[in-house]
Order: sequence, then C-alpha cells, then structure tokens
Amino acid sequence: MKVLLALLVVAATAARAEDLKVSRRKVVSRDGAALALYRYAPESGGGGRPAVLLVPDLGFGRETYDLAGEGLAPFLQRHGRDTYVAELRGQGNADAPAAWSLSEWTTLDLPAVVEAVQKAHPGGPVDLVVHGYGGALAVAAAPKELAGKIRRVIAFSPAAAPEVPNEIARKLLSTPGTLARAVPERQFELLFARDASIHGDTRALLEKEAPRDLGPAAAKDLLGWMEKGDLPLGDGSTVKDRIGAYDRTTLVILPLLDNWAHAEFAEPLRAMAPRARVKLRTLSKLYLEADDYSHLGMLVGRGAVKDAFVPALAFLDAPEVAP
Repeated sequence: MKVLLALLVVAATAARAEDLKVSRRKVVSRDGAALALYRYAPESGGGGRPAVLLVPDLGFGRETYDLAGEGLAPFLQRHGRDTYVAELRGQGNADAPAAWSLSEWTTLDLPAVVEAVQKAHPGGPVDLVVHGYGGALAVAAAPKELAGKIRRVIAFSPAAAPEVPNEIARKLLSTPGTLARAVPERQFELLFARDASIHGDTRALLEKEAPRDLGPAAAKDLLGWMEKGDLPLGDGSTVKDRIGAYDRTTLVILPLLDNWAHAEFAEPLRAMAPRARVKLRTLSKLYLEADDYSHLGMLVGRGAVKDAFVPALAFLDAPEVAP
C-alpha cells in the first residue's frame, strides 16, 4: 500500500498543468442567478466511476481546488475521475446578487449544479467534495434537495457546529462582509493560511485570488450562524435539523491550524449525523503528516497531495461496504 501511495504522489506531480483539459459553462439557478461550472474531463472518460463535484468554501472560488494548474481538481482528473468545480452565487465567475442569502446555496444553487453534472455525466449519484461553511451547507442539502443524488462526501473542515472563530472574523463580517480586507490588513494568513507548508509564491497567488466579499445579507447570515451555532433555511428547518437526517458515507478532513473553520466546529459532524458513516482524518504532525495545516494549506500546501489528496482518492475509489 505504501508503494502505491508513493507512486500516486509521483504521478500527481509529474503531469504538466498545460496538459489538462478544462472547460467552463454557465449553469442558471432556478431564480435566474448564473453559476459557473468547470469540467476537468479525464482522457479515460471516467472509467464508469461517479463524477466528482467540488464546491469551494464561502468567500473562495475555483482556486481552492485549482491554483495555477495544481490542486485537488487536476489531481482527480489525472487519476481518471470526471471532475467538476462549481462556483455558486458570491463566488468567482458566478453572479453575486446584492441580497443573496446562504440558504439559497442549499435550495437553489447546489441542486442546479448537481443536476448539470448528472446531465453531463449520466450514471447515477455523484461524489461530493466540500469545504468549510460551504461544506456544512452542502451537507444540509444532502437529505432534501440532493436526496438520492449524492453517493460519497469528502468534507474539508465542514463547520457543522460553528462559533465565531475569533474577533478578526467578527470584525470583517460586521463591516459588512468585507473579507477582502483581510489581505491589506495582514489578517489573511492568520485566518486562512497559517502553516509552513504554503510557500511564498503560493501564498501570493492565494492573496491575489481570494477571499471575496460576501455582501451584507450573506455576511449577516454567516455571522449570525457563527454566533447562534445554527442557521435557519427557507423551509422552516435549520442546518442542524438537516444534519440530523444526513446519512452519506463521509470522510471528514481536519487541519489543526484552521483559524476560520476550527477543527472543533467540524469534528461534531459524526455525533450530529448518527445515520451517516463518518470517518475522521486529522492532519497533524502528531500523526506523521507533513504539517498541521490551515484552512487553505490542506488544499494547496506542499504536502497536500500525500496527506489529503491520495487518501481522498482512496476513499472515493474504495468498494462499497454493506451497512
């Protein structure tokens, strides 16, 4: 097994970014908002395996999974998975209506992009990869809007039971939603990238690309969610209600230096979703990983391929286990 993991790491770093085939299309949500969907089509055509949909965290975009041709999306593509990255409202090239709310991710945007992926890649449920607070919203959509459409889930720091992570986050979200100020005010590293695995060039690219401002309505939603530990959704339920009904096989990846979505916000998912089969993977030097990792470091750090990507691929490719 160790030899196989080593070969996967070598193969991932050997492929050149310009060899990748990536296409972008517009997906229109039910209320007319334009979303962006990027397809990383493998040369093999996917080998009959489920498509993989990657959703960035709130305030971030495609660069989370593909930064200058490197990241989890190209990695999965190089290993034969038909891979998609979605930018939902407020992200990247998607629309950002002035009054958009977080609940619209669960009720409108996630169903729209999953349907688009299933049309492009017929064959049943898709595998889902999510991140941070956006990850918790996706988990909340799984039992209802995405029911029957999701197979397995990989969740990087899914903030299932959030609190205000620190006063810097409170200040930025209260101003309102001006996450972009984290860069000029030298708070970006503390919140999102405080680990030694991110080299200087990568950090500069991240600061150039992200984070994006959420806007007043979504920022108020996020701060209220942090303060109260729960978020009302459009149908009268809450994120916690939905997580209680969640039942997907899930790998939760926890970085110990995450100052935006702390590990203790994500770890409770296993107890909150008793019907799900949840496996926890903690990224820490204590477990012989390359670093403790931060919110972005686990996805763009020097050791991310070995410590996060290879285990993620193994989880997606593992045979089904009878309940």
